[in-house]
Parts: sequence; structure tokens; C-alpha cells
Amino acid sequence: MNSANKDNGYLRNLYRSSSQGWIAGVCAGLAESYGQPVWLARIVMLTLFVFSGSLGVLLYLAGVILLKRRPLSAREAEPRQPKFDYGQPLTQRARALAERMRELDRRLQRMERYVTSNRFRYDKEFRDL
Repeated sequence: MNSANKDNGYLRNLYRSSSQGWIAGVCAGLAESYGQPVWLARIVMLTLFVFSGSLGVLLYLAGVILLKRRPLSAREAEPRQPKFDYGQPLTQRARALAERMRELDRRLQRMERYVTSNRFRYDKEFRDL
């Protein structure tokens, strides 16, 4: 059984990126490994640095020490599917909701026309007999 170590990417394809890295490739490597955009990993690291200062720097240095640069023989990771499925884009959901509201409005208008019509009054009188 293979044990997880630095040389095999901890069996999770965790390496520092040699192609997209700016400083040492830690953020880009993590983003590639988890199938997220690189800019998102950089924003998270920058936010962590801004709000915690030294913790962000220490985590980045730990990444430099613990993660090996991606070797040429290592397979490029297929981007993982995001853990959450957000469904349809917001614009499509808004259009579908607007269409449902229009249909509801049309049904309500038909009902109001019937309730205010003479036919409703006659139907009511027949039921009351």
C-alpha cells in the first residue's frame, strides 16, 4: 500500500504549480488540485494575510516546505468537479420565476373575470336552489 508523502503528492495530486505560480506556486497548485480557479485561491490567501497577518505568511511558507514542485512525470490533474452544484445560472432562474409569476397573474385575472361576471352570479343562484 502506498503511503502518502511529499514525492507522490500526498496521494491527492498536491503539488506546487510550476506553470501558473507567481511566487512559489502554492496557491496555483492548491487551486489545480481542488479544481478551483487560481484567482480564488490567491484571493483567499490574500484575505487570510490581511486579516491575520503572520498566519497567512506561515501557511504559505508551510506550503512551500510541504509541497513539492510538480514533476514533469506527474500527471496533470483533471479538474475536479465542484463539490456543490448550484444548478442553473441566476439569470435563467430569474427568467423562469418571472414566467411563473406571469402565468399566476393570468390565472388570477381569469378568476377575477369569472367572479365578477354574470355567469358566476347565475351559477351561484343555481347552486343555492
